[in-house]
Amino acid sequence: MISPAVTAVVIAILAALAFGGGFALSDWRTASQIQRLNTDNAMLSAANDKCATDIQSVRMALEALTVAAAKREKDAVKAMRAAATAAATHTGNAKKIRSLRPVPLERGKHCEMIAAEQIQYVQNRRGNNAGVSE
Repeated sequence: MISPAVTAVVIAILAALAFGGGFALSDWRTASQIQRLNTDNAMLSAANDKCATDIQSVRMALEALTVAAAKREKDAVKAMRAAATAAATHTGNAKKIRSLRPVPLERGKHCEMIAAEQIQYVQNRRGNNAGVSE
C-alpha cells in the first residue's frame, strides 16, 4: 500500500495541477473575451464616428434647406406684391372698358375698328408688362 504521506503529496500535486489548469484556462478565457470586446469596441467606435458624420451632414443639409425655404418665401412675397399691382391695373382697365358706351360706327367699319382696338390692347399690354413673361 501507499503510505498516507505519499497519498497526501500526490493529492497536493493533483490539486496544484488542477488549480494551475483552472487559472490557465481562466486566463485564456479572459484573454479571449478581452480580444472579442476590443474587436467589438473598435467596430462600435467606427459606427459611432460614421453616425456623428451623418448627423453633421444632415444638420448642414437642414440648414441649407431652411435658407432655401426662407429665400423662396421672400421671393414669393415679392412676386405676390408685383402680381397684386398688375392685377389692380388690369382690374382698373377692365372696369374702365365695361363702363364705356358703345361707339357708333359707320356701316362696314366694324372690322377695322376691332382690329385697331386689338392693336391698341396688345401695345398697352406690352407696355404694362415690360419684363414680365406672358
